[in-house]
Amino acid sequence: MSPSKPGRNDPCPCGSGKKYKACHAAEDRAKAAPPPSAPAHPLKQDLEAAMALLGDADVSRLSQALEHLGVLLQAAGPQPGLRYDDKAFSDHVGQALAKLAAQEGLDAMAARNSLRVGVVRELGTRGFQEKLGAGLLAQAAKGGRTPEERRALCVGALLATAAKKTGKVRPEDNPVLDVVFDVQFREWSQKHAEVVRKYESLIASMEEQESLTPEASEALRKAEAGELDALVKHVQADPALVERISREAKERAQRVEAKLRDPATPSVFSPEEELWLTCVLWEPLRAMKSQPKDPEGRRAVIAGLLRAVKGAVDAEFLEGMLERMRAGAKDPAADEPTREWLTDAAIAFEAEPARLVLAALLTARQEARGRSAEEMVALADLKALPAWTPEQLEPYRQLLEKEGRAAGAWRIRRAQDWLREHPVQLDPEA
Repeated sequence: MSPSKPGRNDPCPCGSGKKYKACHAAEDRAKAAPPPSAPAHPLKQDLEAAMALLGDADVSRLSQALEHLGVLLQAAGPQPGLRYDDKAFSDHVGQALAKLAAQEGLDAMAARNSLRVGVVRELGTRGFQEKLGAGLLAQAAKGGRTPEERRALCVGALLATAAKKTGKVRPEDNPVLDVVFDVQFREWSQKHAEVVRKYESLIASMEEQESLTPEASEALRKAEAGELDALVKHVQADPALVERISREAKERAQRVEAKLRDPATPSVFSPEEELWLTCVLWEPLRAMKSQPKDPEGRRAVIAGLLRAVKGAVDAEFLEGMLERMRAGAKDPAADEPTREWLTDAAIAFEAEPARLVLAALLTARQEARGRSAEEMVALADLKALPAWTPEQLEPYRQLLEKEGRAAGAWRIRRAQDWLREHPVQLDPEA
């Protein structure tokens, strides 16, 4: 072949006697073309948005993304790569809490910070952070995610890989490891508290002539002193006890759900909680009303609703509900059936918050009532609007602040933040 490129109508240098354009021209062009570029990363735009957020001078936006990440991690549940090793975490927390309890004059904030630092230093290894980053990216790539969810997950993934890229980030200085700690510690606390509560409830329900075994008495004594591992092991080692607890939990949940369907049962939600759920679950509930015909599409819609409910029922939301139920269960002015129902409801909602909240939303016959005449008017005005905007919720938020309901006002502010990114059109025909 000649080193100079022949013209289209020149004889082909290969000696075939054909014109170049009819012989080797196409082959030479293919060889000279640049190699095809690699396909863009499916999360390219979300990763770029996350990078911009990490570089934003307004750190409140990053704080909101990390808060959202915690909600998503909680909704995803304990999965490998999204939590510290369960046994190592439980062992470390149990030993650390025992040491902290022996220190005098240590306030709660300092104790929690000491516990957090100890956990992330020991368990937030480079290998764990790499697995966490990969797990968060896998979560972000799942179908049905909103842009805000993908961005929050990508922020976490980028922070998880920061130590590998720079080699300078200490575990205790990496905020994504704090998020994992907060979620896992909350799960650990609820698990241990639930075991103690169920066990005590079971003991209280036994007939007076029944006596506890020495092992059970000792496990309960340690649990009351804050040593929960012995009680956990005792319960897990007794299949009959486990089966009895499970059976009673199922029967309790059935009683609670039946009561929720009773037209005379008041709403279990406060007005601000009901408003928050309306905002966050509006689109998933609308999707449920017009489900796709194919099974895969229906599963995706149901999974989206359950994921939204788990995200909406955060720790503050659940604790507020449980506090009201527990207070009502001890109210001497209430009748015995009401106190029993509230006791059952508090236990059932704590054990299965997402499922029971969804049951209350879909089956309850009464709406949340205002706690003052002014609040009832404000709620009626809101429900008469064709759409909700952050500005339209502001008078109600201010009213709650004026009435001294700081937690309710904070919940409405969260609803306002949500509406800025997810406008709600209250179409009565939808």
